[in-house]
Amino acid sequence: MSIHKTHTRTALVTRIAAVTAGLLLAAGVFAAAAAQTVLDPETPVMVGGGAVRGAPAARNADVIAFKGIPYAAPPVGDLRWRPPQPAHGWQGVRDASTSGPICIQNGGQDVPQDEDCLLLNVWAPRETGAPRPVLFWIHGGGYTGGSGSTAIYDGTQLAADGAVVVTINYRLNVFGFLAHPALSAESPHGASGNYGLLDMVAALEWVRDNIAAFGGDPGRVTIFGESAGGGAVMSVMLVPHAGGLFHGAIAQSNWINGWDRELDAAEAQGVRVAAALGLAEDTEDPLAGMRAAGAADVLAASNADAGSPFLRTGNVWAPNVDGWVVPEDPLAMYRAGRQHAVPLITGLNGNEGSLMTRGMDIPDAAAFEAYVRSVYPALADDMLAHYDAASPAAAVDKVVHDLYFAGPVRAHAEAQAAAGAPTWLYHFTHVPPTAWGAALGAHHAAELVYVFGTLTRRDEGGERPLGLTPVGDYTDTDTALSATMRAYWVQFAATGDPNREGLPPWPAFDPETDRHLELSAAIAPGTGVDTAGAALWEALQATRRGGVN
Repeated sequence: MSIHKTHTRTALVTRIAAVTAGLLLAAGVFAAAAAQTVLDPETPVMVGGGAVRGAPAARNADVIAFKGIPYAAPPVGDLRWRPPQPAHGWQGVRDASTSGPICIQNGGQDVPQDEDCLLLNVWAPRETGAPRPVLFWIHGGGYTGGSGSTAIYDGTQLAADGAVVVTINYRLNVFGFLAHPALSAESPHGASGNYGLLDMVAALEWVRDNIAAFGGDPGRVTIFGESAGGGAVMSVMLVPHAGGLFHGAIAQSNWINGWDRELDAAEAQGVRVAAALGLAEDTEDPLAGMRAAGAADVLAASNADAGSPFLRTGNVWAPNVDGWVVPEDPLAMYRAGRQHAVPLITGLNGNEGSLMTRGMDIPDAAAFEAYVRSVYPALADDMLAHYDAASPAAAVDKVVHDLYFAGPVRAHAEAQAAAGAPTWLYHFTHVPPTAWGAALGAHHAAELVYVFGTLTRRDEGGERPLGLTPVGDYTDTDTALSATMRAYWVQFAATGDPNREGLPPWPAFDPETDRHLELSAAIAPGTGVDTAGAALWEALQATRRGGVN
């Protein structure tokens, strides 16, 4: 039957699906057996705020993309540094063919930025005979940059593979993670600073309430993210009121720098930012001035004490232990089994540090030793015995790889397995055929175009992925690896287990056997990823929690 001859039927089916999903959800029943969903770019879809009209995806006309949908009210004016509020409704049909502005961040983005950025994007197949699993993407960027509309995160291919894909913007840097005593005082929870995490939870609530209208199953939602997005996945798994909003998690190259800060330390940073805005600690009403300041001025004030996480200097923009969103020390919560015990995939790339250490001036063994003794004094002797200072560039890459990625990834896998949740660990060692691959190996973020299927050959026309990974000389080997990884991710979202017939077997992770899956041209099980480096990370956590540098 022609799609273009069934506009009336499409509209009716879409509306019935939305109403049915709402009734089932109100009754505590997920729409696992909802009627067929048919999407048509000529027919609006009803969501909580009103009607939205999507467009065929540029890379596959059998997928419809809906972009720039508000999931919360603009966090501006008096709503700056408050939990997200319900989205404003709109009249008529909202054009959802473009993504809208990204959240405020420092340079490098040739797209509009605005505080009014709490938007999400949905990719869904034109027709679904039964509700599809949902993949909910949380982008990386060190909690300071990035967006859900970066072209690498185009959800077309994953949707064509059988999922409904959602990508989101969330408040970043000073706008998403500023804590301040006055903000905590006005909060009924006595908490501040985790607004970016609260945005993620609000977007998940939007998915619960609206995704059935796009053919998605609100009872099979998997959150996935990379770098700070992987750290955000780890953090959302600790948020008490996020329970039931997701049913699986994929954390790629987990980044958790600063997430163990107590609220008072985060508030002290906020006081410094307010001072940079000209608002002294004894100002009668600092929040009025902070909320009245222009976004550019607020960002500039936060940049006044900018530093490097790898030198452990400057402002730290990340979740904090506020007693509400993140109730207690995150690592302690994981080790006590207080996370949401959903099935988990986690893993890391072969050389996570190489992308991060570009520009660090460590030319020789003496400079490497000085770096280690300055930044990690309590662990310096052990680290100097472990890393080869005669190869300083490789050594500093490995320090960052171990202490910022290998440790968190292994800790996450071990804690989730100990909590009784099915867990799978991967190691992505494929070197992409790109300029970055040639220089940096299997670097941080190299797996992203494989997960999303956004590999773009150098000789192809059309849109190029932005920012994270350049175009490359991709071959059939790369295409096959991407297809296999997407199949694992979609199968996991559908069933809570990445294994199915036709895929190389992926052994579940158990700390005793310590098995993982090597993702490269040859896909095969392995054992013992970065155990020594992760042990150094564990030692670092012990010194930090003991008040030692």
